[in-house]
Amino acid sequence: MKVLIYGVGLTGRQIYKNIKNDVQVIGFLDGNPEKKGQTVTDGLLCFGGVESLSELDYDCIYIGSLFWKNIRKALLDSGVSEDKIVIDLPEDPISDIRNTWLASYAKLYKGTTVSVAEGGVFRGEFAKFINKAFPDSKLYLFDTFEGFDSRDVEYESKNYSFGLNAHEFSNTSIDLVMSKMEHPENVILRKGFFPETAEGIDEQFCFVHLDFDLYLPILEGLRFFYPKMIEGSVILIHDYYNIGLPGVKDAIEDYEKEIGRTIYKMPIGEDQSIALIKDIRS
Repeated sequence: MKVLIYGVGLTGRQIYKNIKNDVQVIGFLDGNPEKKGQTVTDGLLCFGGVESLSELDYDCIYIGSLFWKNIRKALLDSGVSEDKIVIDLPEDPISDIRNTWLASYAKLYKGTTVSVAEGGVFRGEFAKFINKAFPDSKLYLFDTFEGFDSRDVEYESKNYSFGLNAHEFSNTSIDLVMSKMEHPENVILRKGFFPETAEGIDEQFCFVHLDFDLYLPILEGLRFFYPKMIEGSVILIHDYYNIGLPGVKDAIEDYEKEIGRTIYKMPIGEDQSIALIKDIRS
């Protein structure tokens, strides 16, 4: 069976790992024109978007994106029959590159007790790596643990073409997240609407991961955490390169306007996340 995967991001690549031994994956599709012609993994190319399908011989298309509803409609509108579309999203897509980067970064702070944090925990898959990499640090975890807050979704829907809703990422729980922690005694859970859940926290951080996906919580996350970062430390922001979530990049740009300067940024090599580096000027 010849298979295409729509989506070159973390979810699409996780699907590839899951099915590559059972089917013949011939390549990837993606709506971002910048991805066309790029090698995604194992020498497989991104052929482009739906416009490239007429040139390809395939049996089915796996959708590897949270925005599967929009992609499914685009595929149907382009003439793909429904029986050729497969939607089987992995619950916990894992970025080996991000995890390796974190482990290397944490070596710079070996033995530190300076706090770390994550905003947007979902099922705790990356939080467990943060907890392991910083075994002596308090780990603050911010999430509703019930999916997106409707207030953030309302803003996103008014300002962007948004294909998600308040029920996304609701298949999680505090018990599930805590079951994955190697050092649970260091974990401080803050359940609810961010930044309200950050009230009363007044300390420094040496690593923060923001995976809120949406404009408002990313902006509030930068407002809260960036001034509290120690010099040379990093706020890692997920979905910076995700064209389906443009609010992430907009939030960074708007925060830079607020503080009146550009923040040092560094890609980490996974084409998803950007590292914002705290320097002495702020």
